[in-house]
Amino acid sequence: MFNTSISGLNGSQKYLDTTSNNIANANSYGFKKSRAEFADLYANTVFTSTKTATGMGVTTTTVAQQFSQGSLTGDTGNNLDMAISGNGFFVLSNEANDTKQSAGGDRTYTRNGAFELNKDGYIVTAMGDYLQGYDIDKNANVTNLDILSTKAIRVPQDTGAPKQSSKVGMTVNLPAGAENLAEENHGTNTKTSMKKFDHTDSTTYTNSTSQTIHDSLGGAHTLTYYYVKDSTVTDPNANNYGETTWNVVTYVDGNPVDIANANGQNSVEFKVEDAGSADVGKTFYGFQLVFGTDGKIKTDANGNTTGFIPATLNLVNSSNGLASPRATADAKQYSLVSAMGGGMDDTQSINMDLNFTQYGSSKFTASLITNDGYATGILENVQVDEDGVLVASYTNGRTEKLCKVALANFTNPQGLIKIGDTQWKESMQSGPVQACEANTGMAGAIKGANLELSNVELASELVDLIIAQRTYQANAQALQTQNTAMDAIMNIR
Repeated sequence: MFNTSISGLNGSQKYLDTTSNNIANANSYGFKKSRAEFADLYANTVFTSTKTATGMGVTTTTVAQQFSQGSLTGDTGNNLDMAISGNGFFVLSNEANDTKQSAGGDRTYTRNGAFELNKDGYIVTAMGDYLQGYDIDKNANVTNLDILSTKAIRVPQDTGAPKQSSKVGMTVNLPAGAENLAEENHGTNTKTSMKKFDHTDSTTYTNSTSQTIHDSLGGAHTLTYYYVKDSTVTDPNANNYGETTWNVVTYVDGNPVDIANANGQNSVEFKVEDAGSADVGKTFYGFQLVFGTDGKIKTDANGNTTGFIPATLNLVNSSNGLASPRATADAKQYSLVSAMGGGMDDTQSINMDLNFTQYGSSKFTASLITNDGYATGILENVQVDEDGVLVASYTNGRTEKLCKVALANFTNPQGLIKIGDTQWKESMQSGPVQACEANTGMAGAIKGANLELSNVELASELVDLIIAQRTYQANAQALQTQNTAMDAIMNIR
């Protein structure tokens, strides 16, 4: 019967070891507590009476991990810290080489989301294992949902080569109640002359607005639009009664730039004749807007736009003039590259996708300002959303969706093999790994700047520690009692 008590001592020791390990890892992020599970032992033959069998002790059947949710820390101040709220595991690899990853399948899994950047810009654990991500398209949809297709996540430290602006956009409302400047600005040609316009004097134009554009070297420049309300047809007998005309010219960095002729329509010529203007003697080639009584750009009976002249707006480049309205000798002087100072791509031109309204209930407003160019930017911030999309922000104002953090799940997480460093590996008992996305199906959401605490409850573990101790003592006492009984038998004379 000594073996019965010894099995009890072994079981108590296993209970004590398991509880001690739980307590030791109470502060380990992503740690999952374990529970020692036991079963009694019986050895019977077909001739043994089960009514009188006393058993042969206890055995440890398993030390089962408990994958209950741990509490989240709240904002840690580090955006690379991640916690899974719900089911799932982060996917790790000890290789940064994508080819080896795809062939080797050396993936491990963790709930510890304490990540950092290494010297090469990869997101790694404290032990140097690489966090894995899925490739995504421009809409942040995963292109290949497979564990072996995941790649180590690398955060670019800059946005690479700059991109010159080729298209800008803006939505503008011009105030219908603004004063007509016809008398001040009209010369002999009442359609196209702006006699007193002076870009340095705000009293000679109605409104202006600016936006940033970029050259081929990434340099930032200011594109400014000057709006002059020309006139309104007030004769009720006129066919075009209520129509309002606005003249617009463009400057870049304080230098005039021509609007190109396009689609068979010429740019509108504006002449400055007033001797008091800083722009006296200049001829501008801009565009003209004609609004109907509904506050929208005028159209014909077939719905074709007639009040936007020319209908396609491009800033003239200097390499070929881009259908410049000027003589060849003067075209380069009023080109985009010349206005920006030269030294960059002289083929650059910019298409202006502008939308205008003229409502009396609204003031002058400019919104939805866009620019497809950018300068080189330095990494400023990295964030992850609940769906696991990793977004990098740069000092040039650009943001880039890098990838989606890969998650994995298992039919039986308790069957995973513990390998240390709060990591697990797939096993026969866990079932095959299931690739999944955060916040989809059975997978939980990812909380950025959070960490999952251990699910160890210290109060319960301390109670278990007392129970393990008492059980060990009781089994030791049973062993001592059996030894005393054996001594009594041995001393019979």
